[in-house]
Amino acid sequence: MVLPRARIPAAASRLTLFIGLLAFLFSFHPASAAHAAIGTPVANVELPTPAGGKAGVLQPVEANVLVFFRPNQERSLEALSELAQCQKEFDNKVARWAAIVSDSVPAEAAAAMLRKSNFAAPLLIDTGDALYGSLGIALHPVVVIVDKENKLAAFEPFRAVNFCAVVSAHLRYVLHEITSEEMRTAIDPPKAVEGGNGQVARRYLALAKMLLKSGKLEKALEYAHKSVELDPALAAGHALIGEILREQEKCAEAMPAYDRALALDAGNTTAVEGRKRCEAAR
Repeated sequence: MVLPRARIPAAASRLTLFIGLLAFLFSFHPASAAHAAIGTPVANVELPTPAGGKAGVLQPVEANVLVFFRPNQERSLEALSELAQCQKEFDNKVARWAAIVSDSVPAEAAAAMLRKSNFAAPLLIDTGDALYGSLGIALHPVVVIVDKENKLAAFEPFRAVNFCAVVSAHLRYVLHEITSEEMRTAIDPPKAVEGGNGQVARRYLALAKMLLKSGKLEKALEYAHKSVELDPALAAGHALIGEILREQEKCAEAMPAYDRALALDAGNTTAVEGRKRCEAAR
């Protein structure tokens, strides 16, 4: 049967629409959806461990840090290795870390990657990818932070530049050590003209300033030193080292840091004022 000439365009249009709808339905997958919204309750379920036992996803601490990764993936190994350094900054009684993998991957390979990265956390196996699905996790690696009320507080996919500092900023915000504005500054500091290490150095500097403000002098000094290691010409970093040392009543050590800052930037007011205070304290 041949359709009347006038009806061919309409029929073709309906056929095209039908084919497009089928393509959409068959291409859709839950993992492609956006991740769960911040504030979403996270169920405290028990998941199997490689040893055959079970462990809770969440523990009664201020923050639970869940690291979703995939074995035999370079990005996952890089993220775990960096987080292994990051987790040393936090008391295990305050922040609990857990590594989570899908039950579709070999548990032995996942455990081997944890050992290789030195990331110290229990390995949990997500049966049927139920936790993956509830959080909307599609790519690896991802860090999920859950607050003490068992609500999703942060969802941070891996980033190649200084992943630890970004996760640390999220976690310190959840622990009420910094404000939301300070967290955003640490995660996305003002762009450095030189880029590269300069950008990372400023991220460390922003974290150091926040930690100084909250009275965590040792950690602030550690981050300030990291900033100038990455960018030795960062006058603000040297000046901040001087400020932290002065707060620790170590003016003899602070003066060389102030002098280095002023050699790089004669107008650095932090160094100028810091030197004056140290001289007045003699």
